[in-house]
Amino acid sequence: MSGVWSGLGCSWRRNASVLVWTPVLLIGPVVDLHGSVGSVLFQVALIVVIAVSAITVGLTGGPPWRSVVTPVAFSTLVAATFVGATHTSALWLPTWVLLANALPAALHGRWLVVAVPATTAASAWAAWAVSPHQGSRVYTEAFVVVLAGLASSAFVALLDTIEELRRTRQELARVAVVEERERFSRDLHDLLGHTLSVMVVKAQAVRRLVRQDPDAAVGHAVDIEQIGRRALTDVRQAVDAMRAPNLDEELDGARRALDAAGIATTIDLSGAEPAGRAGELLAWVVREGATNVLRHSGASTCRIELADRDGRIALTIADDGLGVPTTSSVRLGGLEGLRDRLAAAGGELAVDGRGEGFRLVATVPEGVT
Repeated sequence: MSGVWSGLGCSWRRNASVLVWTPVLLIGPVVDLHGSVGSVLFQVALIVVIAVSAITVGLTGGPPWRSVVTPVAFSTLVAATFVGATHTSALWLPTWVLLANALPAALHGRWLVVAVPATTAASAWAAWAVSPHQGSRVYTEAFVVVLAGLASSAFVALLDTIEELRRTRQELARVAVVEERERFSRDLHDLLGHTLSVMVVKAQAVRRLVRQDPDAAVGHAVDIEQIGRRALTDVRQAVDAMRAPNLDEELDGARRALDAAGIATTIDLSGAEPAGRAGELLAWVVREGATNVLRHSGASTCRIELADRDGRIALTIADDGLGVPTTSSVRLGGLEGLRDRLAAAGGELAVDGRGEGFRLVATVPEGVT
């Protein structure tokens, strides 16, 4: 029921011209009541039918054009208007203007294009029947009816366009919220996934070394504390606006984390010096790539290399581990999220785990903004 009332609310605002002009345009027929009691009763009934039909069309007509009431009411209005024309009285001619006003409430598209001139021609015939020797009345009636039909159609089309724009704006806002949630989820995963992985690795190192090398265990414990504090800071910054990672910091953090996990890491930065947006994107790649090496690879060595390839910066992360990760990373914030992030900036992400080890290659344009 709420949907029905909502539809009625939209319809009466859209078809306000029909509702506003219905009592005004029926003043003439009311004034023209004459004849026997039976004739007057018939005229009153006809006026009531026209009024009810027009109001019904005004309340129910319009998009989404699914109401079965509207065509029935409109057909009744057309029939009653033609019957009114048989009175051959000039005071009944305004009913044609009312019919022209109601056209865009009941019809749309090619039907409306045909209905406006058809109604104009019928009103001209009714005017001619009233005054066959007064051409000016015929022309005046036709002009008023076509003007009413066109003006009402233009007004309704404007309202429909405004409503469509409003719905489009709402949909764009909804999509923007969804995309922002996905971005935040992806960024939060990329931000904390690496940090938590490093903390787990260092905690494992503390457990191994606590009896054999207490000093080394204390060093790893201090690192865990520092990483945890930094993670808290990152989360606070992420709530306000995601902190853009720094490539140098991420490379240093990746090297330290991989070394702590017993993975010998080599970093070669001789091929390129990315900055700005390119550096930020590649920092995300380093974070996700190093996290995957820690979690899934079982590798003993890892190589991270930057190279300049014809105006594009390529970052390669390769290890000698198990190859394809056993845990799927096809989720928000994983490799697919990373691929989407790079694609949005004109970059690409390629992975290869068919041979020994796993190889990740990310490329971005040098001047990406």
